[in-house]
Amino acid sequence: MLEGMTPPPRFTGHCKVATIADGLEAKDKEIFMKAVDDKNTWGVNPLIKALAERGIRISDSPIYNHRGKTCACYRG
Repeated sequence: MLEGMTPPPRFTGHCKVATIADGLEAKDKEIFMKAVDDKNTWGVNPLIKALAERGIRISDSPIYNHRGKTCACYRG
């Protein structure tokens, strides 16, 4: 019954943070990525709120995962 079962292909894409960044203009992308990467200046919840006020919807998990380098961007 289970003969020939193989794992699905490994996803090598980008996480939600990178997907959003790729959809922004260069200057906005730079600002966005700097804010995501700056743990000292931007807490996750204030960042989510500031982005939502500007029409960008993202939850906390993708930000935590990207900051911790545990997202699809860093899997190889």
